[in-house]
Amino acid sequence: MTGIMLLLLVLQTFGGAPTMPKTAKYLHQKRLSSQDTSAVVGLIGGCPALLSLKCRANGDEWVAYPVHIPLISSAEVNGASMLLQWRFSGVETERKGGTRVAFLFSSENPRLELRSVWTTRPGPGPLTHWIEVSNHSDREVILPLQESLVCSITPPTLPSSLQAWWVERGGGTPTDTGVHREDLNAGRQITLTSTPRAERNEPIPWLALQLGDRGGIYIGIQFSGLTRIDARAENSQRIILTAGLHPGNSPFRTRLLSGETFTAPPVFIGAYAGSVDDGANRLHRYVERHIRPPVRDRRYPLLVNNSWGSGMAVDEALAVRMINDAANLGLELFHVDAGWYRTVGDWHTDLQKFPNGLETVAKYAKSKGLKFGLWVAWTQGGASQRPEALSVHKPDMRSWFPHDLPQDWKPSDFTGECVCLACPSAEQWCLRELRRIIRDYQLDLLEHDQWMLLENCSRTDHTHTNHPTDVSYRCTTAYYRIYDALRREFPDLLFEDCLNGGRMVDFGVAARVHYICATDTYDPLSNRRSFWDTSYPLPPSMVESYVGHYPGRTLANFVYMLRSGMMGWCTIMCDTTQWTEEQHRAAKRQFQVYKQWIRPLINRANLYHLTDRPDGVRWDAVQYFDPASKRGVVFVFRGTTKEDTHTLKLKGLNPTRTYQIRFEDKTNPDTALSGKQLMQDGLTIKLPETESSELVYLEEQ
Repeated sequence: MTGIMLLLLVLQTFGGAPTMPKTAKYLHQKRLSSQDTSAVVGLIGGCPALLSLKCRANGDEWVAYPVHIPLISSAEVNGASMLLQWRFSGVETERKGGTRVAFLFSSENPRLELRSVWTTRPGPGPLTHWIEVSNHSDREVILPLQESLVCSITPPTLPSSLQAWWVERGGGTPTDTGVHREDLNAGRQITLTSTPRAERNEPIPWLALQLGDRGGIYIGIQFSGLTRIDARAENSQRIILTAGLHPGNSPFRTRLLSGETFTAPPVFIGAYAGSVDDGANRLHRYVERHIRPPVRDRRYPLLVNNSWGSGMAVDEALAVRMINDAANLGLELFHVDAGWYRTVGDWHTDLQKFPNGLETVAKYAKSKGLKFGLWVAWTQGGASQRPEALSVHKPDMRSWFPHDLPQDWKPSDFTGECVCLACPSAEQWCLRELRRIIRDYQLDLLEHDQWMLLENCSRTDHTHTNHPTDVSYRCTTAYYRIYDALRREFPDLLFEDCLNGGRMVDFGVAARVHYICATDTYDPLSNRRSFWDTSYPLPPSMVESYVGHYPGRTLANFVYMLRSGMMGWCTIMCDTTQWTEEQHRAAKRQFQVYKQWIRPLINRANLYHLTDRPDGVRWDAVQYFDPASKRGVVFVFRGTTKEDTHTLKLKGLNPTRTYQIRFEDKTNPDTALSGKQLMQDGLTIKLPETESSELVYLEEQ
């Protein structure tokens, strides 16, 4: 073994990441570019490395002292640890639908192949990297943790003050913080841990590093299992970013069968000019084009009425009544939530509630011009002994669950025991059952809810080891296989991710569903807070708000309730038949405005957060503006403050052009101002009522 190979082995074993000055010689350099980000990748000391990361808009270079990505240095075969000697075996480059570069490495004993894959796609967006390890031996191999990305970041201007931005998931109810901004000074370390079922204040796996008003970089993980992003500021000139699977509290181990491939989750990193909003808007376009499943309905995002406003009481009579009212209001999809089935795990229609079958309700909705959606907690097992049910007590299914349960165990009305998808038999049953549900009940939309991806499972005959990260990894990849298969078989089907309202929000699930519930709390403030937070990393069209019944005392309060959930994907979680005639007229107008003016902007416009995060007291506002159509809208909300007049400084406008300004509710006189005036001096708005709102339309002249 050569001296340099021995040095690299020691560094890899102990997690070292040696820096190399820009004058050092890098091998096999390859350039990849998106519209935003230009990158150079290559090899340092026989390992893959990010050599350059440049913002194309302002020319800022973010890598001055590259480091290599350590490759796993050992593997276990038949209980014995074996040192791996990786030999570089070539590079593949493909330029079709973007650029793809793969560095290939091989190990003779055991026979493994490792691929370091780098990609960029056309249009706005980042550079993405992942690592694949394939077992070409005839034996099972146990692998340790392989990082997805390690890189060294240097601010393009020194001295600098970098600020790290990250956002929380709704996690049931948004907290009072939501958006975190932390100075990343020398010696500071920020670690974002993401789990498959987040509690409150857990991060979405996305981090932005902002340099004043000049620009920044962002990094994210496209995976739903246990992951982490680590930013460690060694000094003012060097920040080490590490991203991938979470290492856990004990050594990570994953089982790789002969012929199997392990993939370290994709991690993306991109550069941008301007504010965090500017970087987020570029990322939104990338997610819409290259991560989110294709959208076939031109009305996306749709306006939805969901039966959960009446809870488990849903039945055929209520559904028909709600469908009629939804059609009259101009809504576009009727969604039956929990309560339609016999019992948890037995996902067949409760004929006492739906004597003519659920498919009859689906047909009736479609006859009224509505799509039909259904809530299914398909990973949840119950106690039913029916042959078609998923049950924790059946002898042939008991081992599908993470542990045995007592014979007197019962599920609740809408949750049970989560099956382990790392059990191949459980995975196959879930796929078959979902196919049946989609076909039998004529679904246009499938919503999944409740816990899906385990982190702990005591079974030894599943595909995972006993390491929590590996349990979550194997469950996650099984979930992906199920949904990827369904999307191929049902290309027109829409998918919603609820998972207890904002507990699984990440870029991996964003590649499998069309929209994500941001919070499970339905009041106006919670909806605005969760939208505010989630719309940084994710496109607004994917951020769902459940509008609950909080009508207030006046019509202005009622409209405030509606608009608080209309900035992205809007689901009305009310029995609208209980609304007054006046409220019906107001809602019908809001839904018309949504279709004609707001929805096109949600899909195409840039989004700007104009104020401090909503607190229910002060004023808060967000702005859409689309440079292509030269149109925009500002959502303005007044909380309980006594301040009835507020000035908002708009963003993203052309300072030399004039903008016609109209107010939906006529609370202020129409006017025309220059982009410079609107951005520097601001737009002054008066709202006489507390907990009221306004839509301000912008048109460039």
